[in-house]
Amino acid sequence: MAGSGHQVTVFVQDDGVRDWITSNIGANITLCRFNSNRTRLHASLGYAARLSFEFAGIVKTFIESNGAPDILEAQDYLGIAYYITQQKHLGYPYLKDIPIVITLHSPAFVYLEYNRVPTYRYPDFWTGEMEKQAIRAADLLISPTRFLVEEIGRYMDISRQPLHILPNPYVPPPEIPSTAHFTRNKIVYYGKLSPQKGSFELLRYFKDLWDDGFDHPLHIIGGTDIVYHPEMLTMGQLVEQRYDSYVKKGLLQLHGKIRPDQIKENLQDAHVILVPSIVDNLPYVVMEAMSLGKIVLASRQGGQREMMEDGVSGFLFDHSEPGSFARQLQNILALPDENVHQIGISARQFVKNTYSFEVIAPKKLRLLEEANGVGNRHFPFLYQENISRPADIPPGDRLLSIVIPYYNMGAFIEDCIQSVMNSSYPDIEVLIVNDGSTDELSLKKLELLSGQGKIRVVHHKNQGLALTRNEGARQARGTYLAFLDADDKVDRTYFEKAIRALEEKDNVYFAGAWVRYFENSDQMWSTFTPQPPYALVHNPVNSSGLVYKRAAFLAGGLNDPLVDYGLEDYESVVSMLHHGFNGVVLPEALFQYRVRTGSMFRAITREKLLYSNKYIAEKHANYYAKFAVQTVNLLNANGPGYLFDNPTLEVKVSVTTTKESALLLKMKSFVKSNPQLKKIVLTIKKINR
Repeated sequence: MAGSGHQVTVFVQDDGVRDWITSNIGANITLCRFNSNRTRLHASLGYAARLSFEFAGIVKTFIESNGAPDILEAQDYLGIAYYITQQKHLGYPYLKDIPIVITLHSPAFVYLEYNRVPTYRYPDFWTGEMEKQAIRAADLLISPTRFLVEEIGRYMDISRQPLHILPNPYVPPPEIPSTAHFTRNKIVYYGKLSPQKGSFELLRYFKDLWDDGFDHPLHIIGGTDIVYHPEMLTMGQLVEQRYDSYVKKGLLQLHGKIRPDQIKENLQDAHVILVPSIVDNLPYVVMEAMSLGKIVLASRQGGQREMMEDGVSGFLFDHSEPGSFARQLQNILALPDENVHQIGISARQFVKNTYSFEVIAPKKLRLLEEANGVGNRHFPFLYQENISRPADIPPGDRLLSIVIPYYNMGAFIEDCIQSVMNSSYPDIEVLIVNDGSTDELSLKKLELLSGQGKIRVVHHKNQGLALTRNEGARQARGTYLAFLDADDKVDRTYFEKAIRALEEKDNVYFAGAWVRYFENSDQMWSTFTPQPPYALVHNPVNSSGLVYKRAAFLAGGLNDPLVDYGLEDYESVVSMLHHGFNGVVLPEALFQYRVRTGSMFRAITREKLLYSNKYIAEKHANYYAKFAVQTVNLLNANGPGYLFDNPTLEVKVSVTTTKESALLLKMKSFVKSNPQLKKIVLTIKKINR
């Protein structure tokens, strides 16, 4: 790109810098290095999510200082573009009309499966969801190979997105040695040992060959420290254990890692270089070997099958065809020197004709010129139910009704109201629904507030939080509706930004934000756009303080008083999703949640959580059934959903079985029969929870 006269800025994580610095590394190229914890979110977001968030933050900072670019491009790996694509679709001004291009590379949700990593375990599961969401949200997808498109298609539908196949470019080394100088029968595997690279298959093939009298060694050049999770051993340890006798005979030789500047030295005398991957995108080892004039024997199970013409510029075998590898290897080793030389020439020419900057640059520029960054009217959700009931928004009316359920909250209501009145969103009404308060101070505060400016107070007999919210929603006059507990507060920009998101997208029906705790805690809860299956095992959003299109809440989100125990707002979110009324989260701490002694949620017990979650799942059984496999896998990998609230952080699951002795059983029986002892024991258990 720079060689074609374009100004390019490259953003690279570098925790060696305190915040961020830029430097020029050549004509037209600026390098921006940033710390992956520059905003100190390590306690709120795991590594991959935090890196994505900081990437969006540093791009925003850079744009504000230097102006908007024509194009933003990122890879899919680790969901690096998750937050920047979220922010664009949520209407953040700094990204307005900038096309975001995702070049498909090596998504973890594909590759971890092949490496036998438990893909439903946090944070790997959420990293995969971030990758999928970024892919779905991109304005343009570029894939280096058709193979990778097919692999991703096994996990998500990208057939309706703008997508083009264009290889990554490659610059071969300036000096290319003659292929006449090679060591006959020197067989090299160059790459890290890992399941996805076909290491297990390759070693099985060679074991069969060696056992049948094949006497040529296999040279393995590359890292061996990848962990094979089913055995919890490194690949090097595993291979040395399983193939110890062949190592001792010199038939299997592990040479370890090499530096990039050692590639030529280590590969130039090879007779054949093996690339047995079972999944790969555009492996550079193929280009490196072919540009050195080497014969490559590669599997068809990867993008490498698109990187050579079988029998002309390299050779292909098929893992699914028994004996395919051995036959092709024997054919290559039997080739006369002149044939080896000619195939090497063809390989070098293929790399030059296919991957050089001169070939790729004009094609890439044409694709980028076609990229359209003007946002459409739909948020790119991964999962969207059909909308079962109409919830149309009347044009022109932008009134926001803020419903505040109120029960003996006189000590806190003024702080709450003050934060609302400071809001940057001007068109509001405040509806305080008094749920039969009995406290003298609380009643006095209502008298003082009633009729003040935009405030209305509605009284009804005590019915509980669920019915109080519903009453407020029905009496509200606004097109938009927000709930706010009387002891909480909001940032002045919360309502403005939430309604912007609701207006930007026709298929967004509610919006929330990250939560900043105050009073008895100063921590932050980084909430997440609610989507199944995660939203079906744990509430991912600040459900007591969302902003809605009111018609959608009335059609699909009314609180169910039978849920009980403080989870009625979570059930409301599940119900909204079930009815097709999806919502989003603004990735900013715009909601302030008071953590106080004696609050309803702090008194919730394990038994209450079990009851409420059971009720929610049974009420929405047909919706849960659609995601039954994913939900079961999440619970198996991470434990009960009520035990965690952040899928970006690692979760450790442990189970202890309590065994009861005969003496303990007698003691329990005695306690149960004695009312006074029973009360004492229950009190002790409650204190220890």
